[in-house]
Amino acid sequence: MQTKKRSPIAAIVLAVIIGLLVIALLNGVIRPIQVVTAKVAIAPGTVLTDQLVELRTIPMGAKPADALTKIDEVTGKILAVGRAPGDFIVSSVLGEIAGAGIPAELPKGHVALAIHVDLASGVAGLLRAGQTVTVIGMISPDVLKQNAATVFSAPISEFTSPIVSLTPGVTATPTPTPTPAPPSSPLARLAITGIRVLLVPQSFRYEELPTGSSEEQLFSSARTNASAQEGSVIVLDVPTGLIEVTPGFKVDPATLLAALDQYGIIHLALEPATGLNLDVSDVVTLNLGELYTEMNDYRKK
Repeated sequence: MQTKKRSPIAAIVLAVIIGLLVIALLNGVIRPIQVVTAKVAIAPGTVLTDQLVELRTIPMGAKPADALTKIDEVTGKILAVGRAPGDFIVSSVLGEIAGAGIPAELPKGHVALAIHVDLASGVAGLLRAGQTVTVIGMISPDVLKQNAATVFSAPISEFTSPIVSLTPGVTATPTPTPTPAPPSSPLARLAITGIRVLLVPQSFRYEELPTGSSEEQLFSSARTNASAQEGSVIVLDVPTGLIEVTPGFKVDPATLLAALDQYGIIHLALEPATGLNLDVSDVVTLNLGELYTEMNDYRKK
């Protein structure tokens, strides 16, 4: 007796129905949504185009609160924070927004400050955002001689206004505050540690070209390095609270860096990932005149 063959159509229909039910169930739970992400690595300051970004489907629960869902919403906007391939393009990383990018990264009591660097003072272009640096400041007595303002050694709070005599017609002459003699030679000192790097221009960064690069790429790299050698600027995260630069002398780092950048010389030293812990009393100011004298005296021995 032959058994009746079952039609596969019923099994196929049943499988399709189960599949549709599973998809509907997953859609109800996962609720997929499309968000804008970076298609390639994008450096800070880049103007976004539709070739740099793409839409990616993610679960609704994984969507950031300020994620953008349409490519048109980001086209033409400036990226304030670098993005890696696949990173979300959210409104808080777009430069047109007041709280975007670097302002959003600054802790309370910190400011972003740009200083001039070249390949020597900027660690040969090895600096990257997120690293910490130590600031070495140098100043020459020529700066003090050329400065039209009088340099005082005492804090401003210790200066008093001229004394007015109570006798009619007689004015007391205020005692002038003595001006310290300028240093006899340039001075250098490790001034601040633990300063975080916020932004390094792409043109200033040191990058190795892969083996087999075309002549056009080599020429472009050489031209970029040549322009970077002439100087660039980097942005640092600088605290505004007072720090002890030398024992007993305090200054706010933002003012110190701005003054050294304008009138002195700044060298940056890249710190290890674990940071650099130094006590201000352990740091010695280098007087180049004294160094020359010591070396010359040693030579005569």
